[in-house]
Amino acid sequence: MAGRYGTDALWKVLFVLWFVLTILGYILRSFSTAAYYVCYVFSLAVIIFALFRMFSKNISARRRENESWLRFAGNIKKNFNFTKTRFQQRKTHKFVKCKGCKKVLRLPKNKGKIRVTCPHCNNQFTVNTGKKSAAKANG
Repeated sequence: MAGRYGTDALWKVLFVLWFVLTILGYILRSFSTAAYYVCYVFSLAVIIFALFRMFSKNISARRRENESWLRFAGNIKKNFNFTKTRFQQRKTHKFVKCKGCKKVLRLPKNKGKIRVTCPHCNNQFTVNTGKKSAAKANG
């Protein structure tokens, strides 16, 4: 393997995809021969591409491919984590988009109408975060 690229994160994903397609093909074999062959051809193409990348001597190109994959997967993970955070904080915070830069801002709920300044673009706008609680309104 001297002078060869070897394995990386994209290779691992391709290997798992190959395994899943192979298993899916064998499951679909009893239902449809055409579906089996489609899965077989795709799994074969995936494993050939993975092996080509692994034994490639063009290390810079393989590194760029892996960096592109990591960037793509990182964006998906970031979006998933943001959605998870929004769901966990849905009872205590309101999430609104800035009308100027479209960034999402996290605001406390039940504070009534508040004036917000976006920390990214300094755009000011008013947001209704919900009704003030009765204890705070009287106090």
